[in-house]
This record gives sequence, structure tokens and C-alpha cells, in this order.
Amino acid sequence: MPVGRFEMRKLMTSLALLGALFMFAQGCVYRFANQERFSSDRPRTVYIAPIADHTSYSGQASHLMAALKHLFAREKSFIITDIESARWGVEVYITGSSRAITRVEKCDQGNEVLASGSIPCGKITAENKLPDVSPEAEVATMSFRARAIDMSSGRVLFDMNLPKLSSGAYELVGDGTVKASLSKKQELHVLRYFENSNRATQGLAQSAAKRIFDRLNAIPPPAPEL
Repeated sequence: MPVGRFEMRKLMTSLALLGALFMFAQGCVYRFANQERFSSDRPRTVYIAPIADHTSYSGQASHLMAALKHLFAREKSFIITDIESARWGVEVYITGSSRAITRVEKCDQGNEVLASGSIPCGKITAENKLPDVSPEAEVATMSFRARAIDMSSGRVLFDMNLPKLSSGAYELVGDGTVKASLSKKQELHVLRYFENSNRATQGLAQSAAKRIFDRLNAIPPPAPEL
């Protein structure tokens, strides 16, 4: 018996709906399977031990801890918790820190005042006692060591060194300009220097935190027990 046009249209619609439902079901199974696998196989709780700073520069450990906590909270791959409930532990050490002058200013270059102290060059020439070279820019360098441990077994997950991470050069006078009107405001130059130095330290801490987080995030989930 031939099938009418109306019946054929109903049959095609039913087949299309069945196909769509099948694809939807397959997608749901795939997503649920991935979600279950992630939650059960991958440890997420992490304890970050107080950072040990083996250098003479202050404030670096707090910058690094703040950078780590901010990155972990933003990425949401792990949950920072206390030592009792954490599955993994992270230890970080600041093993080295230094500052190096990258540019100086000289009186014989026709400068009105020197950069770091804003001392008039005329005074240096008259007294012939003060140095005729003044630091103008410097870079900060820091070295780190990071280690991750499985808290349940004591197994070392990784042990990495980050030697001599360097900042960009920053000005010792803030904006890099030297003006005679500032020659008597020593405290302003000191404040600008500390602001720039502190900003460089924050940048190095953020760079180290990113590398530590990426290394932890790259650890594969443990193999399933057979």
C-alpha cells in the first residue's frame, strides 16, 4: 500500500527527532563522564607552606604568597586549604635576590642635577668631594626553588629551580626625569625609588607564581587502580 505524503512527512520528522535525541544523549554521557573523571581522579586541595626567604630583602615573601593565592583563586583548578585537609603541598623558597645598576648619569654630560640624589653638578665641581656619577636605573633579579609533595604518600611531585628571573629596568627617580625644582626634596626621590623597586618585585613574584602553578597543573592524574 503506498504511503501518503502526510504519513511520509510524519515518518521523516520522527526519524529526525530520534537522531537529535541520540546525539544529545551521547553529548550528555561524554560531559558527565569527563566531569566525573576530573572530580574523582585529580587531587584539587593544596596547602601552600609559608614562603622561606633566604635573602636580605624584605617584603618579597609576602608578594610571592599574594601572587600565588591570587592565581590559584582566579584559575579555580585547585582549592587552597590547611595542611590537615590538603592532598598536595607546595613549598617555595626565595634563594637569591639582587639589584644591579644599568644606567648612570654623569655631570660631564651637561646635567643640571644628578638623578638619585638630585645634587647640583655645580656643587660637586666646587667641593670636589662628591661623586660625579649617580645611579639612574637598575634591574631586580630573584631566584626561586619550588617543590610539590603528595601529602598522603610523601612522594615528591616535582622539584624545580627558577634561577635569576629579572625585571625590566626601572628608574631610580620615578619617571626618569631630573628637575632642579626637586633638588631639595630627597624624600620624594626615595619614595619614587621604593615604589618602582616594589613594582619590580611584584612582577617577579607574579612570574614565579605563574610558573609554579603551571608546573603543578601539568601533573597528570594518578593511574586508576586495577
